[in-house]
Amino acid sequence: MRVSWSWLREFVPVEAAPEDVADRLSMRAVKLERVEQLGAGISGVIVGAVVDVRPHPQADNVVLVNVDTGTDVREIVCGAHNYGPGDRVPVAMPGATLPGGMEISERAVRGITSHGMMCSARELHLSEDHSGILILPPDAPLGADVRTVLGLDDVVIEFDVTSNRPDLLSVAGIAREVAAMEGLPFRIPSPSVPEKGAAVSERAGVTVKDAKGCPRYLARVITGLRNGSSPGWMQRRLVAAGMRPISAIVDITNYVLLERGHPLHAFDLAKLDGPAIVVRRAKKGERITTLDDVERVLESDDVMICDAKRAVAVAGIMGGGDTEVSTETTDILLESAYFDPQRIAATARRLGLRTEASVRFERGADVEAVPGAADRVCELLLEICGGTVATGVLDVMARRPKPKPVRLDIARASTLIGVSIPAADMASMLGSIGMDVTSSSRTSLRVIPPSFRPDVAIEEDLVEEIARLYAYDRIPETLPTGGRTGGLTRDQRLRRLVRRVLLGTGLSEAQTLSLTSPSLPDRLGLPAEHAWRGKLTLQTPLSEEESVLRPALLPGLLLAAERNIARRVRSVALFEIGTVFAPGNDILPKEGLSVAWLMAGEMPGGWHGERGYDVFDATGVLHALTEGLGIGDLSVEPSQEVVFHPNRNGLVVLNGARIGQVGELHPRIARALDIPGRVAVGEVLLNPMLAAARESVVPEIPRFPAIERDIAVIVPDDAGAMRVESVVRDAAGALVESVQLFDVYRGAQAGEGQVSLAFRLTFRHGERTLTDDEATSAMGSVTSAVGERGWRVRE
Repeated sequence: MRVSWSWLREFVPVEAAPEDVADRLSMRAVKLERVEQLGAGISGVIVGAVVDVRPHPQADNVVLVNVDTGTDVREIVCGAHNYGPGDRVPVAMPGATLPGGMEISERAVRGITSHGMMCSARELHLSEDHSGILILPPDAPLGADVRTVLGLDDVVIEFDVTSNRPDLLSVAGIAREVAAMEGLPFRIPSPSVPEKGAAVSERAGVTVKDAKGCPRYLARVITGLRNGSSPGWMQRRLVAAGMRPISAIVDITNYVLLERGHPLHAFDLAKLDGPAIVVRRAKKGERITTLDDVERVLESDDVMICDAKRAVAVAGIMGGGDTEVSTETTDILLESAYFDPQRIAATARRLGLRTEASVRFERGADVEAVPGAADRVCELLLEICGGTVATGVLDVMARRPKPKPVRLDIARASTLIGVSIPAADMASMLGSIGMDVTSSSRTSLRVIPPSFRPDVAIEEDLVEEIARLYAYDRIPETLPTGGRTGGLTRDQRLRRLVRRVLLGTGLSEAQTLSLTSPSLPDRLGLPAEHAWRGKLTLQTPLSEEESVLRPALLPGLLLAAERNIARRVRSVALFEIGTVFAPGNDILPKEGLSVAWLMAGEMPGGWHGERGYDVFDATGVLHALTEGLGIGDLSVEPSQEVVFHPNRNGLVVLNGARIGQVGELHPRIARALDIPGRVAVGEVLLNPMLAAARESVVPEIPRFPAIERDIAVIVPDDAGAMRVESVVRDAAGALVESVQLFDVYRGAQAGEGQVSLAFRLTFRHGERTLTDDEATSAMGSVTSAVGERGWRVRE
């Protein structure tokens, strides 16, 4: 947004230097791009008049122009074609300089010497318009310095307006912010529009068929206009703002757009059929040729402005060529409307047509500015073009939006800003930018944002307004207080530790569905009341096979193992951490966190060669978990769970509570799933283990040596290794540090139906060196305990 300093001062009496004001405004409201002194770097550029235009004999894209400079007529070679005889244009004479240090000299173009250069607005750094030569006011004196004619003694401030501040896309909007910042009065005069003659309803009609796309449409009719060139002062301001003057009527609508931020459009009344305006949705595939002479293909979501027979404009974006205002236009229908921002944005994006009007409508124009903008255009038309304004207006409004008040907590606002600001100061700041502020209590303010601030909708928006008006550079820098934010919770850290431990044992993580099939327990031959028979059934499942919330993780892992074995995967080693479900007392089920593991097939080969998995692999995973989490009071007790092998499983107990099961899968269940060999499995509740865990488990380096003793116990084949280990550990007493099963033997020396289990016991005393007699005594206790159960020690 380019703002002329002299124009801005018509709304706010600011006396400070424009550079200082722009810098302060950049800290409070809108990003500053540059402050530009118009005419800087321009010398030797004067006003010339086009005498005639002829083709270049050696080139098709350039022409020869004779230009009267007031002292002579000189021939200039030019590539633009937007001028004709009599037009006043800027002429850079030989020796002239342009912004950026460009020097002009006589030079030959295809064999013909150009004695100077005709300039565009971009070459004079007045705007980015390079579509043609800049046309000067027709009363500009020949030979006059173009800086004087264009009023280039002004300063232009360019701002980069963010998409949430449509109110700053006007000179008045920027002036309002300057007034609030400087503590000065802001004034925007109300237009005076004398009306005469017949009522406007007798001259035209307005029908809105798409009220969502066009909530408000206002039309005025002005007749008897003289559409010549706009006055020099208006052209200078348009050029400074980056617009090219066209004609008085068009220039006036553009001038008001820049001044007040509301787009308007003028239709040649004589070219409107009816004359009438109909606002409707476009028909899919409907076509219109816009003012840029491009045919546009429309979609059904586009908002169209039509007359009684055809489309005449793409609403909020660009008018059509059929009803364009020309120099012969004497009567116009003036459009001032409010269009839906999302619809305009979508149409402009799809058509690739971004205009000054679409930029403002898609960001959210002011619905209450519709009549004021139209009156301002009428006031300028009467002043510049003469004419008569028909009595009344055609104002079609679906529903006037009701202002929504926002409550501002005074203490919270000060806390968020970081500075204690009195409530009266907050109210004054907000009032200075057009907000209606009342005190709803001692602790809060009731604020109604103005219609031109669609970005203010919640309390935080008001806090931001107060902070920027107070000035960000006045807010002291402070370090944030409180504890460290972010990071992982204790449970999150421990769950990650569990995952790392299980991965370290060679398992791969699986994620199975939390829904299972109600027929799986029947397939496995489980009793009617078994825990794996889920009792939580979905009312509307996607399929029967996924209709029950899983009561355990192992069924899902078993199905995963079945699929892998069926696809000839020789070794399956999986674990899963997930939620299991059980009926609750309330509407919602009880949820628990479990961890399960499964190993089937052949263990990958090592020094021991390939072998199948067994119960010791299952318990090894459990031991890795307990060691990794630093859990001490965990034991495995004998169990008769039907899913597990009757002699190769155990109940996992922690602090006296049963938390899971570990062992080998019952052969009958393995056969039902076509899984060959032994299947090592385990599942425990994870939350009790996390509660008992120690996060940092760094064992102290032993200060005293250990004593190791081995013992082989011959027991019945169905005794269970974990049961035997538990008996050995309990009998060894407090001095035993670890009990490790290192050999299993079945053969003649053990006897038929018997198995030899060899354990290595490690003894250590934490405060002194253990004696050999103490270790021998502990082993004697183990031997006695073995004998009491009818087992015998292998010699």
